[in-house]
Amino acid sequence: MSSAVSPAELVPALEGRGVPLATDAAASFAIAGVRPLAVASPTTVEELGAALAAASELGAAVVPWGGGTRQGLGLPPSRYHLALDMRGLDRVLAHEPADLTVTVQAGCTVGALQGALGGAEQWLPVDPPLPDRATVGGTLAAGIAGPLSAGFGLPREMVIGMRAVLPDGTVVKSGGNVVKNVTGFAMDRLHVGGLGTLGVIAEVTFKIVPVPRKEATVVAGFPTPHAAVEAYNAAAANGLPIIAAEVLSPGNTSEVAGVRADGWALLLRVAGRPSAVERAIDASSAACREHGAKLGDLAEDSVSAALWDRVADLGWLDAPPAITMRIAVPPSRGPEAAELLRPHRTGALIALNVPRGVVRWADPSGGLDMSAGAAVGLVKGVGTELRHQIAAMGGSLVIEGWDRGHGLDPWGPPGDAFEVMRGLKEQYDPQGILNPGRYVGGL
Repeated sequence: MSSAVSPAELVPALEGRGVPLATDAAASFAIAGVRPLAVASPTTVEELGAALAAASELGAAVVPWGGGTRQGLGLPPSRYHLALDMRGLDRVLAHEPADLTVTVQAGCTVGALQGALGGAEQWLPVDPPLPDRATVGGTLAAGIAGPLSAGFGLPREMVIGMRAVLPDGTVVKSGGNVVKNVTGFAMDRLHVGGLGTLGVIAEVTFKIVPVPRKEATVVAGFPTPHAAVEAYNAAAANGLPIIAAEVLSPGNTSEVAGVRADGWALLLRVAGRPSAVERAIDASSAACREHGAKLGDLAEDSVSAALWDRVADLGWLDAPPAITMRIAVPPSRGPEAAELLRPHRTGALIALNVPRGVVRWADPSGGLDMSAGAAVGLVKGVGTELRHQIAAMGGSLVIEGWDRGHGLDPWGPPGDAFEVMRGLKEQYDPQGILNPGRYVGGL
């Protein structure tokens, strides 16, 4: 199909299939200064399928939108005709407290889902930045995992069923509504982290967990991230109920987490029965002291939960940071990666997920005191130099967002799996209409 699609073709095709359209909204869905020709706002899976079928017939390029918090991830689309606003698909469809499962539409925000589950004292241990804006579908499609992934695993591991819509409008289902039913689970994995390039997530069934009866966060300052990680290893070896463990860069602990700590701060979040949490506080505090730490504030219950909301946001205030990067290395190299990042920008925020070896780097200012050319040089230099260093550690670096445009490939080298990825794209989206050009290798 030709990439030349006009509003005179697209709008009637959508209206003819009963797809709701948002009027005068295109400016809100611009990417890299390019506005779509139309904005579809489906409220049912059938309307979502109809929108994609109409786009497929015309060869119109589609960009799915959730809360918009992750539209800075990836390259600008090579073509862009239709924005697919998923926020109308925002209902919790089924919650089975006894089975610890919930089925939710993809446009529901993570915050709204947590609120719905809270009445039954249950929750989904997923913590993307800006949860009151970030949608369930967008969080999964972008492959976002926050601090809670240390204790509960990646969000994709909580998915037990999914309905997705393929580029031609076909609705497909995989998995089921109970934890033991894993039929077709591999199909779910294609869409989680796929950035909406193979299909659009419509509904998800998750396994969920009870809200812990008590939680607390031990905060300790260390001279180096290596010492902080050694203290964590000692605490974890005692079998403590640690559900999150992050190391924050010096000088940022008060700004990011609202607690005091000298040097590199280790934050250990423990949760469970009150007696188990009290023992964990004592044992983790002792492990930190044995490794030369100066203990900081102890946060408990709602104060602890609010602290971790800020850590998960890491520079995301009302909007994404100006520049943000994510590095993944073997966990043993995590402290080294964190130290590599620190000199590149004074005032940048750094957080290391200790068990996973994932380092987040965010610069809310984006070097706004610098000229545009200097800012471009900063991002290019950081990306190129660090990629070589991180690759030597067996890791990878992704520039997750930069508000001054894309001066380099945010993904880096595609890697050995690229031919498989390209084959999947050609199989599931042969016209290349879903988020074209945005993913790894320009897929």
